Amino acid sequence: MMIPTDPVVVWDLGNVVIPWDRRLALARFVDDPVEVERLAAEVFDLATNVHLDRGDDLADVRAVVEARHPGHGWVVDGYVEHFRHSLGPPMGDTVALIDELLAVGVRCVGLSNWSAVCWEGIGEDFPVLGRLEGVVISGHERVCKPDVEIFRRCEQRFGFRPDQALFFDDSTANVAGARAAGWTAEVFTTPESARGALVARGLLQGP
Repeated sequence: MMIPTDPVVVWDLGNVVIPWDRRLALARFVDDPVEVERLAAEVFDLATNVHLDRGDDLADVRAVVEARHPGHGWVVDGYVEHFRHSLGPPMGDTVALIDELLAVGVRCVGLSNWSAVCWEGIGEDFPVLGRLEGVVISGHERVCKPDVEIFRRCEQRFGFRPDQALFFDDSTANVAGARAAGWTAEVFTTPESARGALVARGLLQGP
């Protein structure tokens, strides 16, 4: 399937452009690796992280954790405090793809499930984000992927139609949500696979 004229490539951020592993943040305030794994699996799991990503107040997220795991609300505060340690350096090969696309005039924007409180200062710390036209952050919108609404807001923010979008996300659920919104979407596994998808759609030249 070819992308129409005036395509827009939409990039998820976590583990697509910027590596993210919540365990690395947890390990900054919990010394025992076994306990870190337990907290990541049982207390501050991905379902709990969604509350942050959709912009819930920290007090509400702590309450959710306390209801499930009494005496563990402190984990939320520790994670937020040490959030930057959950991030690795930008994925160079993905950054190179973005730069190649921009060099041939293809628009690139970001769309990420990301806590508003954890987003502060990220743009300054990761210059590649400044090369995107902008980023829609779920915590600011108070709605997360794969909800179709956040894809509509991204279209409105940057002024494109659903059929113009090619979206890369490492989550199969988010890719399914994008497709339900009428976008072309690919599961991101490696920058090399993303390059293949871009070449197949005529947005970059092959080898």
